[in-house]
Amino acid sequence: MARILIVEDSPEGLELMAYLLEAAGHCVRRAASASRALLELRNGPFDLVVCDLQLGATSGVELLRMVRADPRLESIPFVAVSAGAGRDLPGRACALGFAGFFAKPIAPLLFARELEELLQRAHARAPAAAELNERRCANEPRQGLAG
Repeated sequence: MARILIVEDSPEGLELMAYLLEAAGHCVRRAASASRALLELRNGPFDLVVCDLQLGATSGVELLRMVRADPRLESIPFVAVSAGAGRDLPGRACALGFAGFFAKPIAPLLFARELEELLQRAHARAPAAAELNERRCANEPRQGLAG
């Protein structure tokens, strides 16, 4: 079980991704804005952030830059999601520091499977932190939509 933060300003997209990840047994927190995501991250810990690139006032790319500038948060992997067009968008997201990319609308089975693989790789690098997150998540109630 991983502790995952989803940052998505579309309520439907947020709830779909949360549903898929919770169904896979993960502890999910939700943020509908970059400012809310920063608050959640500072109260972490998190194993992974799934972040829309096109948020409101602050983009997903700007959020990633702020997180990378914070020594306490800089190692958290980010995965981008976007409805943006262009075949080069996944490559650009990777070049900006995202660990993965999903085009919207997301394909539920692919989304769940690929995030699971990414989490397994991250867990192999930091097993003690992942174990601590599992214990913390087991004691945390499920959360509704956060603004």
